[in-house]
Amino acid sequence: MCSIRELHLDDLYKFNALVFDPYTEVYNLSFFLRHFAQWPELALASISPAGALAGFIFGKCLDSGPGHQQLHGHVCVLTVHGEYRRLGLASQLMKSFAALLELRQAWYMDLFLRCSNRAAYKLYCSLGYVLRRVLLEYYPGDAMEDAFDMRKPLSRDKQRQCLDSVSMQPVHLPAEEESDNEY
Repeated sequence: MCSIRELHLDDLYKFNALVFDPYTEVYNLSFFLRHFAQWPELALASISPAGALAGFIFGKCLDSGPGHQQLHGHVCVLTVHGEYRRLGLASQLMKSFAALLELRQAWYMDLFLRCSNRAAYKLYCSLGYVLRRVLLEYYPGDAMEDAFDMRKPLSRDKQRQCLDSVSMQPVHLPAEEESDNEY
């Protein structure tokens, strides 16, 4: 059984095997360092019984509206080492992150994922996430790939208002919204 703890700065030297996985978005080191500077408590690690890094999640908490009604968490990166997949570690990391957001009284949590990552899509649906919209050409590369923008209401959003803007019309990410690629 793996345990969950806060990610430590020296864990950055241990996660190459996880970051260079085809299912994980690759960010440069400055992304992770800036993240530690702003939201160190929202970076969690899953540690194997042998002490190896089995997975991690980096999230952030943002307030984009009056009266904290838009206080929400965003999952920037979630990955689990291939040897530890299908053991529930991703679910544990996501639930731990959600618990931290509940303590902050966030309204919802959201995330973006590649439309081609069907295993992750199924996982997030099983955790209560709802497809909010499709973001056209969100992921750069040889062939630009679309992203699913998914959202999950937290306990503060009893009326599930965060899902009011669900749309089946694909869109490009509006300029006023923050992209993980620009963070």
